[in-house]
Amino acid sequence: MRKTVISLILVCLGVVCYAQQSTLLNEDAFLDDLNSLRTEGCMCGMEEINGTLPLRWDKRLAEIALEYAESLRSSNSTDDDAFLFISHIGADGSTLTTRLDSAGYEYGDAKENIAYIKGNEDMVIDYWLNNPTACKTIMDKKMTSVGVARSDNFWVMIVAQPKITIKRLRDARKSEQPDTDTPTP
Repeated sequence: MRKTVISLILVCLGVVCYAQQSTLLNEDAFLDDLNSLRTEGCMCGMEEINGTLPLRWDKRLAEIALEYAESLRSSNSTDDDAFLFISHIGADGSTLTTRLDSAGYEYGDAKENIAYIKGNEDMVIDYWLNNPTACKTIMDKKMTSVGVARSDNFWVMIVAQPKITIKRLRDARKSEQPDTDTPTP
């Protein structure tokens, strides 16, 4: 009886660990790898792309990417022989634009890379670099922010140029100015 309980606990722990690992990725290493590529430049297909500024990690983009990666995973069968659904248009008809808009993310421009890769961060980056369109998404000079997520073997990367509205800039400047109504001693 004791062996059965211990075995059951170990099996359950293994399942929990697997479930947790299926969505984890090393954000710092991923960002470092992307930014090394961006600053050095690379070949995207037959086109040489010059280096550009690094991206910054955007937690909100990563959350939106995770939601879509989970949607892709849940839209697919666990049967290895089954047809694999992977598309920039979700099973619910959503697009990158509708996913960003419904999350309230304000942006000037945004692009998305998706993949089904049984591997780690290096493997998915290599996959995207070997696809000229995905490579150009990584190297796009207009993009300043990135969020990446995975759910099991489904990977989603969103790069964006966040929109900073004039109102937000004015509000930020007002909060930085000293209060002129308070007399100074």
